Amino acid sequence: MSRYLNAMRSGLLAIGIIAMPQLAVAQDSYPARPIKLLVGFAAGGATDTTFRKLGELAAKDLGQPIIIENRPGAGATLAPSTMAKTEAPDGYTIAAATAGLLRYPYMQKVDWDPIKDFTWIAGLGGYTFVLAVNADSPIKTTADLVAYAKKNPDSLTVATAGAGTTMHLLAEALAGMADVKITHVGYKGSSEAVTAILGGHTMATVDAIGTILPYVESGKMRVLLSFDPQPVASLPGVPTAKSLGYDLVYPAPYGLVGPKGMPPAVVDRLYKAFKAAADSDEYKKLLVTLGQTQWQKPPGEYQQWASEFYVSERSLVERAKLLRQP
Repeated sequence: MSRYLNAMRSGLLAIGIIAMPQLAVAQDSYPARPIKLLVGFAAGGATDTTFRKLGELAAKDLGQPIIIENRPGAGATLAPSTMAKTEAPDGYTIAAATAGLLRYPYMQKVDWDPIKDFTWIAGLGGYTFVLAVNADSPIKTTADLVAYAKKNPDSLTVATAGAGTTMHLLAEALAGMADVKITHVGYKGSSEAVTAILGGHTMATVDAIGTILPYVESGKMRVLLSFDPQPVASLPGVPTAKSLGYDLVYPAPYGLVGPKGMPPAVVDRLYKAFKAAADSDEYKKLLVTLGQTQWQKPPGEYQQWASEFYVSERSLVERAKLLRQP
């Protein structure tokens, strides 16, 4: 029996010795085929535009195409959470990570862990969010909006890119601080929410400035406030929520994640390619167009930030009165 066990151990050792160089070769040759990048928002919005450009630029460095797949739903967590549960940690399926990934478990029971079930690859940028209305609306200021909501309970409709998104949480939190009620209307993406505003189907929207700015510039929409800590240069005269007395400052970083257990060499390869993309003049120009901010974190720092942000997100969910019951 001992001879049999020794032979088996020798065989396993031999397999390990053979497998280790093969694994190293596989990682060294990464990527050897196209990479799939899942985005949790519908096509056409600011997040989709952002990651399409990042993917396009990073693909040049990686030498393989990066294919964008839009999978909106579950507060923008459907794409990354599905990836975490079903895809191999080989770097060939990755996902966009937005603040919703670190918030949704406070709102709904989930079968995934927002920190442990992911490999945190790269922090890539940040959003500026704004509250806006149709330019033809009689609502000219945030004070007008609040006054209308108090005079007409349950009549103020606010469109966003979906239930559970940052936009939804900010709308609910602002309403709570102003002591008014809103009727939230969640769409499948930002483009649908904007269409609803322009068509007069809803009264206000909260969205990333990049989605709203083109309509402001064309005279079709009016921004009432931003959720940045300081006034936004591209929106002269627009106050911040904080300057109006609402303690609601919310810059929302975004980045890239993969399934847990990705090889460090693959993570490093992806990080360097996407960092180069984020550092490029072409991408910086897009950030200006979309009104987004530069915000970069390497893998270790990105995971540390995510862990801390996950803890702090509970307060926003509580302020929005959307904390799930045990």
